[in-house]
Amino acid sequence: MEKKVLEQDKNYILVEYEFGKDDIREAENAAAVRLNKIVEVPGFRKGRVPKDVLKIRLGEAFKDYLMENLEKKAVEEKLIERSLLAPVVVKSSVEDGKATVRVEYHLEPEVRIDDYSQVELKKVEKEGLIEKYIDQRLQDLREEHALREEKEGEAEYGDLVKVKMTVSTEEGKVIRDEEYEYILVEEDDRPFVKDLIGKKKGEVVEFDREYKDHQFHYRLELLGVYKRILRELDDEFAKVVNNEFETLEQLKEKLKEEGEDSYDSTMKQVLRDQALDWLVGHTQVELSEKTLSRMEKDMMKRLKEEGKYEKLVEDFGDEEKLKEATKERFLSNLRENYGIRKVAELEGVKVTEEELEKEAEDLASLWGISPRKARALVKNDSRIREDLEWALLKNKVLDKIVEKAKVVEVTEEEFKKSLGGEGDSDEGNKE
Repeated sequence: MEKKVLEQDKNYILVEYEFGKDDIREAENAAAVRLNKIVEVPGFRKGRVPKDVLKIRLGEAFKDYLMENLEKKAVEEKLIERSLLAPVVVKSSVEDGKATVRVEYHLEPEVRIDDYSQVELKKVEKEGLIEKYIDQRLQDLREEHALREEKEGEAEYGDLVKVKMTVSTEEGKVIRDEEYEYILVEEDDRPFVKDLIGKKKGEVVEFDREYKDHQFHYRLELLGVYKRILRELDDEFAKVVNNEFETLEQLKEKLKEEGEDSYDSTMKQVLRDQALDWLVGHTQVELSEKTLSRMEKDMMKRLKEEGKYEKLVEDFGDEEKLKEATKERFLSNLRENYGIRKVAELEGVKVTEEELEKEAEDLASLWGISPRKARALVKNDSRIREDLEWALLKNKVLDKIVEKAKVVEVTEEEFKKSLGGEGDSDEGNKE
């Protein structure tokens, strides 16, 4: 087998493989063995039909099997360790004792990344956010520990109501009969909440609602209306929240610690998000238009096979807009994946076995299994292991970019403006 490159553009290569008589003879023998297992010819025992008889008997069909073997041999020849897309045969022929097979390869692209030590990332000033956190948590605690006082009058926004809800089918069968408590707030736009406004204890609200082509009848009996009285922010309030606190200042100090922990974890993710946004925008992948065209065709074919194509075309307006959106998503994913890999290579970032085990243990409760089983799952399931390893590598790379970047503190208003696109686009800020 001989090969020659007919065309090359960035990561795209068109290679022609030429097979001589010996290669063809070998492929014919393989085709004969395969055909002998499935073809019966009168006058010959099954599995014992001579190759020449099969060639005459099957004609073009035998040639198809022959070329299939040669094409497989060509495609299995690895140009590099990993390809971006699977190689595909675009043309093959056999005549005069010579066969040729042309194969398109879409190799992994070359990747370049801008200097991430020069990027500027933003985080919100800590002091102001901590103060807001404490104020909000105190208000939440006042709501949570509010006193309730039963009232005889009409239900108003801010009141707590106790209702008995009975739900029945069109046939009158009761499928729910339970008691609930609601705080009536103006932001709650559920119709029955608004219907309860102005009602008194003992009154009933009824309505019908359709769900999945079935009609249901709702009956809400108002069992009680309670005025909610928010406690004063003082030392007694702190004791009500938790008897470990003697003073309001002690409660505030505890909330400050919570706020600082929340701030640190939130800002860590905010900076990672900005770093990722910057990385996607500053990673160049050298892709041939032929690769993009192949990707587009593959994606459209897959969407049609999955029955999603028509709906997506309708959602995007037309096929061209769907193709453009698909292309942009493909490119964005490539820039992210190759950008992460490139920085990991440049910085020597790797995920250790110990880090994988610790992450598995941390996720054990979420998965509903013991830490030991979580470690075994990550070790034995290659798909889960690869996903977890990639997530860890991604975060380590983003943390490395944040570490090398210039991080500046801004006010909350300035930060929100930067999210709205009013800042420098090169900074790639994103919450």
